[in-house]
Amino acid sequence: MSDIRSAKIAIIGPSAPPAGGGGVASSHYQLYRCFRNRGLNAVLLTFNERDPDQADSEILRFGASERERKLLAFCCALYLKACGSRKVAYHLADIFCSIPGMLRMNRVLRQLEPDHIIIPDHGAPGLFLDKGKAHLTLVTHHNPARFASNPLLGDFCPVDVREAVSLEQRVLVKVDGVIAPSRYMEGVFRDTFSYDRPVTTIPNPLNAALIEQVKKNDSRHELGLPPGAPMVYIPSAGSVLKGERFVALIIRCLSAAAGGMIGFYLSGGLSADLTHDLRTLPENARVLAPGHLDYCANLALVKSCDFGVSPTLIESFGMAILEASFCGLPMVVFEVGGNAEIISDGINGFCVPCPDVERLVASAARLLDPRCCREMGQAACRIALERFDAEKIVDRYLEFLQVENTKGSKLKGGRGICAR
Repeated sequence: MSDIRSAKIAIIGPSAPPAGGGGVASSHYQLYRCFRNRGLNAVLLTFNERDPDQADSEILRFGASERERKLLAFCCALYLKACGSRKVAYHLADIFCSIPGMLRMNRVLRQLEPDHIIIPDHGAPGLFLDKGKAHLTLVTHHNPARFASNPLLGDFCPVDVREAVSLEQRVLVKVDGVIAPSRYMEGVFRDTFSYDRPVTTIPNPLNAALIEQVKKNDSRHELGLPPGAPMVYIPSAGSVLKGERFVALIIRCLSAAAGGMIGFYLSGGLSADLTHDLRTLPENARVLAPGHLDYCANLALVKSCDFGVSPTLIESFGMAILEASFCGLPMVVFEVGGNAEIISDGINGFCVPCPDVERLVASAARLLDPRCCREMGQAACRIALERFDAEKIVDRYLEFLQVENTKGSKLKGGRGICAR
């Protein structure tokens, strides 16, 4: 078999730690770290950085300027308005705002001459990508079609969704193979797009060694909580899509069930509505909401929690849920998207029908029992290490790239990819 070290692999993401967050950015950063740990010749490039000029010796960062973003978003808004739309829209703007970063990235890609390029679907970075002679793999994380006709998510603009799907269909002309991080996303992809080349499901890998290196940051003292008080993690609490409407209710109900003092770590930024709802909290509740943090700072706080609740209403493959599992936190989630492929109900957490928030809270309340929480937390960590072993996932990625390579042209110099 040929040596994988001879192949150049360019992994492209919207952003990367410490500058960016979000599931897509996290998954491509983790993929890059896992490839590098294997000794592969991989490089990470980003196309949607807010500060692309920041010093970084490892990651090649690109992105639109703030002026470019405003202009492109304004053009998208004018177009949608001309089409008669007044509804929630952001998919088309995300695609347009990806263009400047990709155009700037192309100059570097031409110098790198990678054999393989891996891109996400969100923002359609492949639209203006100059892939050269490289084999192109797309990871379908987002898929705008999921946001149409779903009343729980809000009244999304059908024109915005339709135009975004149309542009992503054009990207697929360049793509040699598609990877879905969950069986759910593979099914949605097949239902949405016309595509006759290889498609498979491979979970997002997670670098367990990187997570182990992060030291726990216990915020109980800062919040005025006693050492043994339960601490609950609610990821992306201020996001409408992640269940913002349920967060205040979850806090109130769990505070009542706890009886004694209890803390909540709310990651990400908070909306004005949620901030208002949190002004009046139960006397025994304490909330830590530091806003957007870098990757390791967020994980350090997650590690200080006992369990998590994610009332997310839509999920392709929850990186925050998987990261929490690796940290030993049992998670309570709605059975949407790929959540049931991470959380096995009653074993490493609870996975309840959406949007049954009463059952969600009741399940979470069971984890206030220290013994139940400890046993499920141990199961969460064990199952995460077994089911989402990074080495096996990287093997599957390499096997898939090998299939692409044998169905298309050979790598430069006739070198293939060794799967194992």
